[in-house]
Amino acid sequence: MASIVGHVPIFAAGETIPDWAKIGWNSKVQHDIYRDWGTYYAHRRRLNFGQYYYSKALEFDENDYLTLYRLSLTKRKAAQIAGSLEDARAAAAMGEKKRGPNCPINLQICDGLFELNQFENANLELRENLRRFIGVKARNFETRRLVVDDVIKDVTGKGLSLFYLNYQKVVEQVSAIIKANEMKDQRPMWKILKELEKCDVLSIPEEEEENPSPLEIARRKRAFNVIHQNYLNLSWHDVLFMKAIRKNPNLLLDQCKNSKSFLANLSQVQYDIVRRFIKMIHSRNPLYYVSFLKFSNKKMLTKNKEAYLYSVQYQTHRNMIADLRQIRKLRKEKRLKSLAEYVEKVMGDYYVTKTNRVMCWKFEFINEVYNTLALALIEQYSVPKYLKPYPIHSALLCLLRTPENKIKDNVPFVFGDRSTYQDGDAKDPVAIKARQLISRLEKRLRFAKFSIEKCYLYHQIASVQLSQLHYDECVLNARRAIKECQGCNSNIWHFLSVIQIIKANVLQHKVEASKESVEEAYPIAKRLKFRPLKKFMDACIELVEDDLRKKVESIASQRISNKSVTSLTY
Repeated sequence: MASIVGHVPIFAAGETIPDWAKIGWNSKVQHDIYRDWGTYYAHRRRLNFGQYYYSKALEFDENDYLTLYRLSLTKRKAAQIAGSLEDARAAAAMGEKKRGPNCPINLQICDGLFELNQFENANLELRENLRRFIGVKARNFETRRLVVDDVIKDVTGKGLSLFYLNYQKVVEQVSAIIKANEMKDQRPMWKILKELEKCDVLSIPEEEEENPSPLEIARRKRAFNVIHQNYLNLSWHDVLFMKAIRKNPNLLLDQCKNSKSFLANLSQVQYDIVRRFIKMIHSRNPLYYVSFLKFSNKKMLTKNKEAYLYSVQYQTHRNMIADLRQIRKLRKEKRLKSLAEYVEKVMGDYYVTKTNRVMCWKFEFINEVYNTLALALIEQYSVPKYLKPYPIHSALLCLLRTPENKIKDNVPFVFGDRSTYQDGDAKDPVAIKARQLISRLEKRLRFAKFSIEKCYLYHQIASVQLSQLHYDECVLNARRAIKECQGCNSNIWHFLSVIQIIKANVLQHKVEASKESVEEAYPIAKRLKFRPLKKFMDACIELVEDDLRKKVESIASQRISNKSVTSLTY
């Protein structure tokens, strides 16, 4: 039977209704038809359609408590527990006026309270119904009462006592957050903001964006995996898939204008249903109780934790050795791009989530990695063999390993050629990738602890901005890197940061600024005591001075020509 949901014709008031839209049956017959359709769809797990038709049936008879009870059952199957409980209470009140207490409806109320994790209220409701009903009707209430009593005993037993003793401060913090969220301040917004010493003149208050640290992100990810592994076993991969698919661009295609919003809403709703059921299971059988049953012996629990800690330490140590070996190999092969990408990957994704407890010699390892990368970057600066044939500016760019700026030519109009008709909304993938990388590095900067790591991050941000021709931002971040170099006394990163400033000045044809930055880098290169680097700086100074001399001569000749023109005029 095909559904008509979403295709019901709506006619305005006073509009002539066509004959095919007129229904000749009375309200009782229409009520029965919609109720039967709702039952049909509810039995086939098409719960949205079932709710729609039950609601249509109630429009013709609002006092039909049995249809309202069926609607409550359908909502409960769709994990809409609060709505299901509300409808069940309304149905129970209607039924009690007509025929007295109704056992299935009262049972539905008890189940709704239990699934909303209100165990005390569910227990109270069950005991009241046990006094109301006797015999076979009371058996279902008695069975549920035993289940609720066992759940309350498990949740508030010895496992909770041990958990509270171990995490008392965390429990107090969470309790304070919950109470603060429940409190609703009815005062005007400007008074609330004034007490908090915030700006009280904004019409739309700013929402603070949550920026958890990498450690906190890793902790939440692990907690998410652990809770679903405990309750769903191997099916936890399905929940992980549902979580990832909500924002998957392969599903939510921009080209599909109609289906994109529908699929986004569907995936979000289904994921919320699964999460709601997981919270129900967790409330009835908390993780602290699962851990208490698994490790009732405290010595066994401590031994198991120590064994896990040692295994993580050992694996982290092995990964450190393997990554250092790979970094040195890439430096030896002079694959600078691969080396930079590898360092950013391992340091930004893996080691940033490791603490000193599981990663011994963390500071020394970070120093070794970033210094190795810096040495590889410095080794590329050497005087090439064929430098004289180039013009001064081109020779300087060649020496600095920087490509020249290429102005994009206008695309000639060719009828039928696809390159002629460029999409105005097309986005530059290189620029998008650069913005994402800068955002990632800036996020790492908020939680970076060591000065050498901050030097690396600022240098990388400056490098990306230089590639995007953002020269002022490049110089600004290079200066920040130089300031951080004073904290770790790193001459290598100091020199590399000054090189970024030199590149920005040369690309902008700032001859005087280029000379000043080269003179700033020369004593740092001397302190590094690397002969090819000294030759490189000598060549830089020579080319910059030649460029400056050429500029001075051109200015002088221009002034002479201007004077001759004015003398001829008069």
